[in-house]
Order: sequence, then C-alpha cells, then structure tokens
Amino acid sequence: RFPPLTDIIEPMPLLPRTCTLAVCLVLGFRSASAQGDTVRVINAAPASWFVQVNGFYSQADNGFGVWRGLDVRLLHAGKRLSPFLNAGSQTRQGGTQTALGVGSYVTITPKIFAIVGAGVAPDNGVVFFPKLRTDAAIFVAVPGLKGVLASVGVTDLRFTDSRTGGQIWSLGSMVYRGRGIYSAGIFHVTDRASGDQSSSWQAGGQWGAQGRYWIGLGASAGTEAYRVLTATPFDARFRSQSAQAFASKWVTKNSGVGLRYDFENKIDAYRRHAFVLSYFVAF
Repeated sequence: RFPPLTDIIEPMPLLPRTCTLAVCLVLGFRSASAQGDTVRVINAAPASWFVQVNGFYSQADNGFGVWRGLDVRLLHAGKRLSPFLNAGSQTRQGGTQTALGVGSYVTITPKIFAIVGAGVAPDNGVVFFPKLRTDAAIFVAVPGLKGVLASVGVTDLRFTDSRTGGQIWSLGSMVYRGRGIYSAGIFHVTDRASGDQSSSWQAGGQWGAQGRYWIGLGASAGTEAYRVLTATPFDARFRSQSAQAFASKWVTKNSGVGLRYDFENKIDAYRRHAFVLSYFVAF
C-alpha cells in the first residue's frame, strides 16, 4: 500500500486573483489559510479521525493590505473511502467571504487511489473564492519504480458570472525515499472568458517521520492570463514566484502544532509575506 500522505507542501498552479479557492489535498480542497497559490497535504493515518485548525495572517504591499483568516478540516480515514470536510473564511480590505468543501480519498487498488472534491462559496459581494469548484485527481504507482507515484488532475472553477472561471489540468509526481517525500508538478490553465492559456510549475520536499516531526520546503513559478469582465473588459497578465517553508511537531502521541511561512512575488503587482499557525489532533 502507499505510504501515508503527511505534511507535503504542494504549491498549486498560479491562478488569477479571482480564482484562489483553497484545497486541502494535491487537487482536493484548498485551505482558506493557504489563500495564495500553495497548499499543505495532511493525512490522518494511522488514526481514524483527524482535525486541524489553521489561522493565517499575511501582509501585501502596494496597497493590497492585510489578509487573514481561519479554517477547520475534519477527515475520517477508512479502508476504501476517507471523506473530508473543510470550512473556512478569509478577510481582506474589501470584506469577508466563507467557503465550504467536501471530498474524499478513494482507494481503487493497492497501487491506485484518487482524490475528489467540490466546494462552494456564497457570493455576498466579496469574491475571493469561486462560487463552485470541483476537483479530481488520480495517483498511480509507477511499475518498476519503488516509491514513485504519477498523477493527473483537473479542476473546474465557476463564478456567479458564468462567463468567468476556467479549467486547470495538472501532471505530477511524488517520490518516497527514506525519510524524505518529494513532489513536482506542472499546471496548464485555460481562462473561460478569454480562452487565454497560462502555465506554472511547482516542486517541494519534506523530511521527518510521522508521529514525530516534519520540516519542508517548496517553490513555484508561472504566468497568469485572464480577462476581467467589467463595464470595460480588459486582459490581465502577471508573472508570479513563490517559496514556502514549514515545520510541524507532535507534542503528544496524537496531537501537534505547525508553523508555515509563505512568500509570494506577483511581479508588478505586490509582494506578500504570510504566516500560518496550525494545531492538529488525531483520534
């Protein structure tokens, strides 16, 4: 069977600013605490239930101000299905928006598993997340390469205005070597309003042992291309770079704390520094 997924840093594709809903898995549900273009992956093994609470605070320059929020994740680890629930909110200068997501790991065979998820975010005049997001990804153990997985995934983003949003396709890999877990991926984004294409890449790694500690690093970069539909529509183009570092430590047999730092450089727009504090418990 696959080794348990732990605190893998999985930078997500660099999405348009209006397309930054969080997922708590590789292409599952992004956490509102990740709110930029990154996400952590955490599994409940070997316990049956897993709860994590995240609080985040970030500061962006050029007038983008403070972003802060809170989210809670609940996961139940089963033999074939491991369903999860994610609820969170994010506050910026323009207001606050909440998001709710559900999904599951699906074990198909001992060498193949999938992650599926869907999320909603009410449009209350403040749009940080898509109104509807659906995700699916499949992971397959590569024959003849011990501890190597390959993945393919797709994400669909939809907003109140049906002309906006887009699709993201991804190809990735994950490698387990000793105490290290390494990941890499490429992403292709199609904007629904303009048909414009953009792409990005990510790479990350973590070292440690489940039940003791994990430390990790990650990086990503890419382009964004999308159309902003206003009274006078215009096309937006950005290049982005980001880096992440985290550490988590079990303080009891079944619980622990984590700290994460994110840096994002959206060239010609802003630079953002973010901190995420987490508490998790398995039972």
